[in-house]
Amino acid sequence: MIRIAIVDDDKTIQSQLKGYIRDYEKKNNEKFNIATFTDARDIVKAYKPIFDIIFLDIQMERMDGLTGAKRIRELDKKVIIIFVTNMAGFAIKGYKVDALSYVVKPIMYLDLVQQLDKAVRRIAYSRNIFILVTVNSEIVRLDVSKIVYFESVEHRVIIHMEEEELVLYSSLKKLEQLVKGYHFTRCNSGYLVSLRHVERVDNDQVIVAGTYLTISRSKKKTFMNALAEYIGGEYK
Repeated sequence: MIRIAIVDDDKTIQSQLKGYIRDYEKKNNEKFNIATFTDARDIVKAYKPIFDIIFLDIQMERMDGLTGAKRIRELDKKVIIIFVTNMAGFAIKGYKVDALSYVVKPIMYLDLVQQLDKAVRRIAYSRNIFILVTVNSEIVRLDVSKIVYFESVEHRVIIHMEEEELVLYSSLKKLEQLVKGYHFTRCNSGYLVSLRHVERVDNDQVIVAGTYLTISRSKKKTFMNALAEYIGGEYK
């Protein structure tokens, strides 16, 4: 269940958004719980971090969306905020409150789907996903979100976690299949990187959790495309 709040003082926009979201729900086999608010002040008042996504209008009479987002962000660091606005340029200010993105009025269904897709993927990835691996004949359960990168060394793979390292006898190819769909991409033939932990790319190196890894020429385009898609941009 994904919990969504729509905050807009225009009942027509509220209804349109709700309809688009319900249509997305049916086509993508998702389950949404939708709440509506007519002003940012209404959702901020006695706010509790129960929502996964908030569609937030920027221009409202009693409390504007940017002010509301700042108040919400003080109480909830995880909720995904998507601004709804008449002016795309104004929405850029939303990145100061870590907004995921924005949709511009009049709202087009495909624009909404694109942003909702992005949000749903982020939610799915942030929720705990576990894999099972064998380490020294012992089956170990690993939280995928805490894996920083895999390193292939001869016939072994070192799993670099946030707080520890594990060594197992396996191939990088097998582990790549195990975490397929969870945003892991090779930066070269010996490293499989979690895009979640990428801090930045500096020329031919990617920095993950403070560690510099080389991006090979043959893997660079694929790696950068995967990274751009993950963060919602485009690599050329």
